[in-house]
Amino acid sequence: MEFLRQLWGAVIYFLFPSRCPVCREMVDERYQLCSTCAAKILRLDFYEHPPAPLAKVLRVTKYRDGSRELLHKLKFDNNLNVVPALKRILDDVAEREEILNLLGGVDAAVPVPLHEGRFKERGFNQTEEIFGDWLAKKNLPLRNLLIRRLPTPKLYNHGKAEREKILSGAFAPRESVDLSGQHVLIVDDIFTTGTTCKECAKVLKDLGASEVSVLAFAADFGDNKPTGNA
Repeated sequence: MEFLRQLWGAVIYFLFPSRCPVCREMVDERYQLCSTCAAKILRLDFYEHPPAPLAKVLRVTKYRDGSRELLHKLKFDNNLNVVPALKRILDDVAEREEILNLLGGVDAAVPVPLHEGRFKERGFNQTEEIFGDWLAKKNLPLRNLLIRRLPTPKLYNHGKAEREKILSGAFAPRESVDLSGQHVLIVDDIFTTGTTCKECAKVLKDLGASEVSVLAFAADFGDNKPTGNA
């Protein structure tokens, strides 16, 4: 029986070889990044000067090349087929010091919420799809403590000042909850200007959170040179 399983596995690998989800280069394991793509996009580092009221901002990948392509397929094409590749990237960095140090001091994890209309249109919250199972395995299940009460437009064509105006007051507590003394982690798919996470953090602070940090799957820190530690 074991021989037959191995034979079947060899046949499947021959017919459908594992390929890098970004460039389609052949790799050893399914959903694995090839070494070239990993070198281009993996960048597990902290923002040197996180914008207030955020305490820390840690990104997993740079928001460019392959990570941007994968996230756009998920976020704008509603393509859930890329989720296993995104989860594989998280698994590959799960035991890194930066991740362990950040998650070790967190009391609750909160996804950036979608407006009800956008959720109905898309059918899922992409941030929950990326981080939900991964954080649950770390005994840090996502808590939907926030709602997006304003139907804001897509923000990728808006600058920082415009985003701040659009998102002002866009988030609110889902329910009354006491977060006094807690370190809350916001998880988001893409961090660029940081405006969305800052607005979420304001609400969490109002609920009593003593510290609010961010874990972003992809981020563009711009000219602010990131460091390898907090």
